Amino acid sequence: MNDLVMVTIKVGGPDYDIPLGRRDGLTFATRNATLANLPAPSSNTSTLLTSLATKNLNATDVVALSGGHTIGISHCTSFEDRLYPTQDPTMDKTFASDLKGTCPTSNYTNTTVLDIRSPDRFDNKYYVDLMNRQGLFTSDQDLYTDTRTRDIVKSFAVNQSLFFEKFVFSMIKMGQLSVLTGTQGEVRANCSVRNSDNTYLVTVVEEDLETLSELR
Repeated sequence: MNDLVMVTIKVGGPDYDIPLGRRDGLTFATRNATLANLPAPSSNTSTLLTSLATKNLNATDVVALSGGHTIGISHCTSFEDRLYPTQDPTMDKTFASDLKGTCPTSNYTNTTVLDIRSPDRFDNKYYVDLMNRQGLFTSDQDLYTDTRTRDIVKSFAVNQSLFFEKFVFSMIKMGQLSVLTGTQGEVRANCSVRNSDNTYLVTVVEEDLETLSELR
């Protein structure tokens, strides 16, 4: 979590203190376990709200956390269903045309940015994208299409400070899920590696980076 905060700050995002004292697990999550806890890019708002409600996250949390898509990239395969065989009617036509140029049919290697307005800045332009029907994933654009979350999108689009405030709150809230207590887990000497694997730090970090790359 600390690394994520540092990256966010470097690209203009909010600086905040992470609550201390959380114990680390003795194993790293597998790719399948990670995917099982992440809504797919093709998820609609109903799926997002239902899935994250089981983790005590509400509509504001869902919209705020989705704002993390203000930076980053995605492979074409994560959103090609919105382009082919027929174009998603909620997608801006010019935006769709540009994406088709980047992502011809059956392309498995090309990538594009998640936020076309300010891809290298952590700001509220992601929500402006949604209001202009330029959200990349179904899970993004449907936040503006769905009346349950549209007003939240609008409020973040016009008020970056509000977005930052809610993003920080939701990140801290999410960081308090499934807390290990008592003798569960361990207090690591190095956050990035299990205590028993200190000599394999580089290998573990590389495995994590590879997993993150596959999830994009």
